[in-house]
Amino acid sequence: MSAVTGHGERSQYVFFTLPAIVLFVVFVLYPVFGGVGYSLTDWNGVASAFRFIGIQNYRTLAADPAVLIPFRNTFVFAFLQTILQNILSLLMALAVDRKLRTKNLLRTLMFVPAVLAPLVVGYVWAFLFTEPIASLGKTLGIGILGNNALGSPKSALLSGVFVGSWRMAGYTMVIYIAALQGVPRELLDAAHVDGARAWRRFWSVTFPLIAPAVTINLVLTMERGFKEFDMIFALTQGGPGNSSEVISLTIYNESFQYFRAAYGTTIGVMLFVVIVVLSYLEIVVLRKNEDRAL
Repeated sequence: MSAVTGHGERSQYVFFTLPAIVLFVVFVLYPVFGGVGYSLTDWNGVASAFRFIGIQNYRTLAADPAVLIPFRNTFVFAFLQTILQNILSLLMALAVDRKLRTKNLLRTLMFVPAVLAPLVVGYVWAFLFTEPIASLGKTLGIGILGNNALGSPKSALLSGVFVGSWRMAGYTMVIYIAALQGVPRELLDAAHVDGARAWRRFWSVTFPLIAPAVTINLVLTMERGFKEFDMIFALTQGGPGNSSEVISLTIYNESFQYFRAAYGTTIGVMLFVVIVVLSYLEIVVLRKNEDRAL
């Protein structure tokens, strides 16, 4: 009887997990391996026929100085957004984790930008930087606000970092709130009785206990930063010049503007490798810090 029951349970597991497996294969594994396959050809993205050229696209990529700036911009964008977004979201989570009558309303308002389409957010902020903010800066005599930040090579990418952090801070805030609610109140009360001030209670009690949430948010934010496309496309389209061009925008241009889809796919494969390696290293380092904190 137990053998029959065990077989039935395994059948149920297979039945319920099969749709997820099929979706994973179709939408994750197939595009990954298909992309690797196309990167070994000369496909232009339109023609039905193409030739196998081996690793020629990878050799071209290794000797192509034009991708250095987008790769550098991507690293800068991902690093700064990871730091800024997590600081903002943690402060927001700490602010609304208190006993406030309006905390649910505040949480909702803070989370709203995360559900907005990146293109919409990009176009709205592009208008704000061009008109209201610049006009306000000129009226108040604040030089840094008087000029369109998106029109300067020095500030265009930083403006994208700010908008990206603002948009997704609510998403990471939710994870931090969940972690903060798991911190035992008794430990905080005991630290308060012992004379520990608010900063010391946070650093010595709260932060070590929410370290797993910090790890999750840092990895997710970094990964999302490396793949950012929609918002940058709407904000600056990589300009002025290529000062805010990230690697995903380069992939788009190579594939759909210059009709070198195979080469664009090659860049995408390398971006995938970079994200996997950095995510793994980040997880290893942060997990070690979690063990030390505890």
